[in-house]
Amino acid sequence: MASSDGGRANWKDPELYKLFIGSCLKESTENGKNGGSLKKESWDRVRVALNKEENVNLSQKQLKNQWEYLKSNFGEWSKIISKIGNGYDPVTNTVNWSTEEWSEYIQANPNAKQFRYTGLQYANELKALFDSVRATGRFSWGPSKEGFLADGTPSQSESETYINLDTGSLETPSSPNDSAKPDSKRQKKNKSDELDKQLLEALQTLQNSDGPTIEECNRILDEMELFDMSDPLYIVACSIFCESKAHREQWMLLHEKPQAVRKGWIQLNGKKLGLL
Repeated sequence: MASSDGGRANWKDPELYKLFIGSCLKESTENGKNGGSLKKESWDRVRVALNKEENVNLSQKQLKNQWEYLKSNFGEWSKIISKIGNGYDPVTNTVNWSTEEWSEYIQANPNAKQFRYTGLQYANELKALFDSVRATGRFSWGPSKEGFLADGTPSQSESETYINLDTGSLETPSSPNDSAKPDSKRQKKNKSDELDKQLLEALQTLQNSDGPTIEECNRILDEMELFDMSDPLYIVACSIFCESKAHREQWMLLHEKPQAVRKGWIQLNGKKLGLL
């Protein structure tokens, strides 16, 4: 948790980090930007939302500093994956360069060291923030969306399980005995559920017309009848489709493969992405 006395923000707090990205993406989508940053009114709303939801006391300067830090990281990551033959593996979210290649690149680009063993977290959302991608129509960011996501996947309120993007675990709704737990814990869980749902929706804003859509991938999944919709692996598969165009393209190539291969692909990617 970030300090409440106006001290240095703890952006390693996953809830604070996720809420910051989600709030910025919401403001950018709904209200646009001013140059390379959010508008003043948007920054005011982001600050109020974070301070209220996370019980912190962050200044606008701290928020803008984090924005610039994330923009710098996104720029560094973009340079890596834009290289010809970059070796990016969407399954592991890493770049498979040799030790020599990495050493040479890091020597010329010291800030790239952080991506030696892991990729950029929430890369698609950051692309939407810093690459001038705007969400419109049914793919727009909407904190009040309920029921089903745009790809037909049940939202948290109607699904038997939900995916915790921070821990990668699949959890079931609370049992009646959980009513004895403090309200604050339930509120925190509900808030996390809403953030997870919004981040999944935001990924859909980045679909490209020249590649398989999430709807197409879900249709193939339903036609295969690999899982019942109540099976956690069904939700994992839907989440994998939201990760990247590369994941969707690979899934479409597997649609005529044996059932064991398709199911194994979902399980492997679910583990690699922290969904299982």
